[in-house]
Amino acid sequence: MTKNKAAFFDIDGTLFRNSLLIEHFLKLVEDGILDKKIWTDEIGPLYSKYENRQGAYEDYLDKSALAYQKSMRGLDKKIIDKYSQIVIEENKNKVYNITKNAVNKHLEDGFLIFFISGSPDFLVGDFSKLYSATESISTIYEFDENNKFTGKVLPMWDGKSKLSAVTILKDKYDIDLNNSYAYGDTNGDITMFQMVGNPHAINPSYELIEKLYEDEDLRKKSVINIERKDVNYSFKLNDLKVDFTKF
Repeated sequence: MTKNKAAFFDIDGTLFRNSLLIEHFLKLVEDGILDKKIWTDEIGPLYSKYENRQGAYEDYLDKSALAYQKSMRGLDKKIIDKYSQIVIEENKNKVYNITKNAVNKHLEDGFLIFFISGSPDFLVGDFSKLYSATESISTIYEFDENNKFTGKVLPMWDGKSKLSAVTILKDKYDIDLNNSYAYGDTNGDITMFQMVGNPHAINPSYELIEKLYEDEDLRKKSVINIERKDVNYSFKLNDLKVDFTKF
């Protein structure tokens, strides 16, 4: 019996050009649902460092997620879901063409499509449906019996969690990983890349490129995809003959 082929996609920074979590955070702050000081005092400085190439992208995202979780504790699920729908509607088309085209090509070729994301489940589930995903696995936000956010999450942004997710999906759908694809942009996606035969790094962070380059197998099989303005660049990591420098 022939096994299924699959394509595993991270969302934030890989398909979506920003972060669903950040957009949700900003929208709640903008409408006064969350205290603006949380953003200006904790996240603003990190974003400025990243924008000015003085800080790491992954550091900005990781600390933003922690501040977001902390600030939303006790918030009603109805409010969270209301703003989730606003964020999805406003941002559904703000995606990288190279990744959107990959999703469509894999669908045409009969691949199963999976989204594995560190963003909240109440955002990822609906966003994934827009792109005909077979299934999505994301960070689970826990709510109490009164539908208030408890402040607790089951994360899906680190390599260990994504390894577990791919393993579960492989067994559930009988997937041939050697003939499957993975798309990601940060170090949290490294385990997805290790498991499949065709990893694609989309506008990768320094940390991800460094990890890929250090691993001989990943260096040989990884494809780097860069989208800038209206041009897409693709090349094998093993063919790159320059030194990597970090800002």
